[in-house]
Amino acid sequence: MKKVISIIALAVCFNACDTTPQASEVFVRQDLLGEWTVSQVAYSGEMPNPLNPSALMQFSGLGTQLMGEVNIYEMPDSGNIDLQFVANLNTIQVPVELASAGTWTLTNSDSTLVLDNDSVSYSFVIVSGLPNTQVWRTSFMQVPADSSYWANIDMELTLIK
Repeated sequence: MKKVISIIALAVCFNACDTTPQASEVFVRQDLLGEWTVSQVAYSGEMPNPLNPSALMQFSGLGTQLMGEVNIYEMPDSGNIDLQFVANLNTIQVPVELASAGTWTLTNSDSTLVLDNDSVSYSFVIVSGLPNTQVWRTSFMQVPADSSYWANIDMELTLIK
């Protein structure tokens, strides 16, 4: 009986010593810093229907032809995002681009990263954060330069170091 209790106690000790990092729901400054690659983009949103501009068209999916990076530096607290992917809007392939550089700050008890380039600010809310993998959410409006169309886009970005 003593052996069984000893084995159970030993197993409990080993489980208590688990060193697997736990995902955070806030940005941890030392984990945030560095160069990240965007490995996946899930998107959803709405835009005017090209066949009937007075009606809105809903869309969602995973971005294809993805190229993206996010770089976060300190002293000074500066950073940039350069993201490009193709969104499949039913039968239409639409290029999506989000690019900005400027200063960054953490707000909302460190759950939101704000990247501000003086003319526009982008906010990224952390969904899950680990030292080498993070998931962020953001929303923005894209208005292509050669088009009168706009799109409100919600994105969930998966980033890896």
